[in-house]
Amino acid sequence: MPGGVKSRTLLAALALDAGSAVSTERLMDYLWEREPPRSALKNLQLYASRLRRCLDAANAGLSRLLVHVGHGYRLDVPPEAVDVLSAGGLLRCGVDCLRRGDPHAAVTSLTAALSGWPVDGLVGLVPSGPATAVAALWRERRIAAVEHLATAKVALGAWEEAADILAPHASAHPTRESLQVLLMRALAHLGDRVGAIDTYRRLWRVLDADLGIRPGREARAVFEGLLSNA
Repeated sequence: MPGGVKSRTLLAALALDAGSAVSTERLMDYLWEREPPRSALKNLQLYASRLRRCLDAANAGLSRLLVHVGHGYRLDVPPEAVDVLSAGGLLRCGVDCLRRGDPHAAVTSLTAALSGWPVDGLVGLVPSGPATAVAALWRERRIAAVEHLATAKVALGAWEEAADILAPHASAHPTRESLQVLLMRALAHLGDRVGAIDTYRRLWRVLDADLGIRPGREARAVFEGLLSNA
């Protein structure tokens, strides 16, 4: 990874569209958003030149990975060579397997997706709108992969494994209701009724304090079922 926040942001913007041309206007949005300096185009060319040298050195001069095309640049690598895009492809494959009723294949794809997911790969970029939006999107997809993996484990009857997968992420994302509901169900199935109720109460407190809302219908239904089975 090249040094400097602008260079890292440029590489991320190109890598997210690996194999396709990205316009200079789009790249300048990543680097400066709506307030590019007068020298923005010249600066972009300088960053691209430095990045090209860095990539050429890493590739031992075998081929030029960053090429200038028309009014933009292209990172000449296949999408599967980019960690986050490869993980995204495995996530889509896992979701498709779940929809087809093949949880075994789903577990394989989703486990591979999460093991290769670059948790910090989109951290340390220019805090522009496009960069922030892309980073948020990929964080959301990673949590979705966790939920789908837990769902696949449940389909295979591996409730304890599902709970182990969910617990740390539920703690890290206390307002994500779908995650909390999955954990409640897993804990309840394992006989940990107290843990499931505590998960609901923690969700209630956090939603009330941070957003001023109450848990949704599904969370309430699981909670009420826990109370009625007391």
